[in-house]
Amino acid sequence: MPLQYFDEINSTNEYIRNNIYKFKENFSGIFTFNQLRGKGQRDSEWICEPEKNIALTFCLSDPFISIINLSFWVGLISCDFLEKESGLSASIKWPNDIIIRKKKISGILIEKTQDTFIIGIGINIMQSTFDSLSSATSLNLLTNKNYNLVNLTEKLYLHFQEHYSLLFENKCLLEKYNLKLFGRNKVMTFSINQKQHNGIIEKVTKDGLLCVNIENMGTKLFRNKEIKFLY
Repeated sequence: MPLQYFDEINSTNEYIRNNIYKFKENFSGIFTFNQLRGKGQRDSEWICEPEKNIALTFCLSDPFISIINLSFWVGLISCDFLEKESGLSASIKWPNDIIIRKKKISGILIEKTQDTFIIGIGINIMQSTFDSLSSATSLNLLTNKNYNLVNLTEKLYLHFQEHYSLLFENKCLLEKYNLKLFGRNKVMTFSINQKQHNGIIEKVTKDGLLCVNIENMGTKLFRNKEIKFLY
């Protein structure tokens, strides 16, 4: 049971979490083009138009997988896939959003249940309007091309399988991740403790922390939810 299709589902991650006993095989998972209540980072909702976007969730069960390396790996493979499909440069906004032309095209949510990692990827493909989400984009908007969602999902799924070994190459993985880091070595604006600050992203550490040189404060390390990008 490698990959199952659902006409519609509330949340691909939630379904697998509630039925984890069915998904013990590596890369077993589900996908849909109509996710009704998708989840994002910070408990946010991933809202997408039916039959326009991809929601894919698959599982990995390996005792040697590090959650931090897994986050690096999923971001990198998603980024690489979208660069190949769009012909444009993509970057990773820490911790797990994919950005093209300063707009979000993909979001990633990684969870763990028992000894299984649940990896959810949402990608905007054919959606052309995002209402109040001015910071979002899609492959169609970027390339003016039409895409077959089934074929694209199969290619994405295969892309992860083909690059599975990179997950265990610790040093190489971190180096590649930092090379793709959105805003690195550029002056950017952040919200920290509800106050606005300028700073320069230096890198992400091997522990998954964001290293930022904050104006008048020096270099600081941040965990997820401790700093917010304003751009």
